[in-house]
Amino acid sequence: MPRFEPFAAVRPPRALAGLVSTRSYMTYSEEELAHKLASNPFSFLHVLQRPSPQEEARFKGIRNGFEAFMADGFLRADDREHLYLYRQQWSGRTFLGYLGLVSLEDYRDGSILRHEQTIEAREILFARYLQTTGFHAEPVLLTHAPQSQLSETAVQIQRTEPLLDFATTDGATHSLWMVPFAEPIQAALAQLSHLYIADGHHRMASADRLGEDPYVMAFLVDSGQLLISSFHRHIAGKANGDWASALGATPLDHRPEGLPKEGFYALDERGWWRFNPADLAFPESAWLFENVLRPFWGVSDERHDARIRYEPGLVDLSTVEGERRDQETVFILPKPHWKGIEELADRGETVPPKSTYIEPKLRSGITLYAWK
Repeated sequence: MPRFEPFAAVRPPRALAGLVSTRSYMTYSEEELAHKLASNPFSFLHVLQRPSPQEEARFKGIRNGFEAFMADGFLRADDREHLYLYRQQWSGRTFLGYLGLVSLEDYRDGSILRHEQTIEAREILFARYLQTTGFHAEPVLLTHAPQSQLSETAVQIQRTEPLLDFATTDGATHSLWMVPFAEPIQAALAQLSHLYIADGHHRMASADRLGEDPYVMAFLVDSGQLLISSFHRHIAGKANGDWASALGATPLDHRPEGLPKEGFYALDERGWWRFNPADLAFPESAWLFENVLRPFWGVSDERHDARIRYEPGLVDLSTVEGERRDQETVFILPKPHWKGIEELADRGETVPPKSTYIEPKLRSGITLYAWK
């Protein structure tokens, strides 16, 4: 059974929480990043954004920034170890789950299952980052089957005053509670044989590669809460032949609405296409690679091919149409279903990179786990 341990979170004081927490700095444009840094001295971006041509200097700068935020009182460590309940709400959706530590030993022995391949170079880079910085700024997202005891306990906790409660400019609200007793949560999780990684495969694999601390901060939600989509795949350059004719694609006279229920959509300089291969099965991204990207564009490794760029499947198709670059073909995949992902993970198999886009995405700086 997977373990779930309390920890003393490092977090901002209530009055500063909305100002300290931030999206990943990689999601900001250069202009947005410059504005955030100039206008908000409390933003955790001041810790994360340490530009330097030298990797070690950049990582040491992040550690120094973390220590400065602690010294200035922008971040504080709780005086005791706890589990936490976190809630994120936006666009009529609620994501609710528990924050705590999971064991890398459970990850190694298969009690925590993955479904995505990781890139070794990214694992190595992030392991070096963790070795120098000594903290996790955002948790790995783990999921499990719905469990009544966990849900009932969460309802009771939400009747109490939260530690943090704030809104962000993207329209989301964030609330954090301290769980008064860890034992009921741990007992409920003890009834589960597995946890599944929904998002954060590289964070988990990098911590395992480093092996410096036995735990990783995790956010546990039941699988019914997940918002799952595919990734749109943009590939630059001319194809080796007419892929549309070879695959029996049908031209569309208008832009489709939403993701395909089955098959694929595609967009190139000729317009929109639809094709629905008879042998298509989950994961559809693997079929697309083997039957389209490899033979027609000569792609041998999606993870390292500079011609390919990805964007979340939540991006609407009118935006995709407007942002398609010259000599670029875009492939629109259907939405994956968690049951298929779970069954694949149970078999010890993985999907190709960028096959699943999963919400919720947690902000950096709401809770941190620091082992140094």
